[in-house]
Amino acid sequence: MARILVIDDNEDIRKIIKQFLVFDGHLVDTACNGTEGLRLAHENSYQVVITDIIMPEKDGLEVLMNLRKSFLGMGIIVITGGSVKLDILDLEQTAQVLGADRVMLKGLDYDLLRSTVHELVAAYG
Repeated sequence: MARILVIDDNEDIRKIIKQFLVFDGHLVDTACNGTEGLRLAHENSYQVVITDIIMPEKDGLEVLMNLRKSFLGMGIIVITGGSVKLDILDLEQTAQVLGADRVMLKGLDYDLLRSTVHELVAAYG
């Protein structure tokens, strides 16, 4: 069991990911934007953070950079559905360069998400 933070401005996506991970036995907190997510990350101890890229206030890339600077031993999964203005491959590459452990596209494969979470929990304990 791990403590996981899910950050996404889409309430349905937050709920679905949370339900899926709770069913898997994890403790899951959620945040509706990057600002709230970073506040929770600094107040609690998470093994894994799952963050969307395109969000209001602070986007997922800002969250990723802040988490990598502030925390060692935290797995970070970045999810994205892309953007009208930004190419999805550019977003993926940028997230990887900034230190995301994994980048996943929305329309999530929950078996892949499950195995990725388990892999990161094992790696970051």
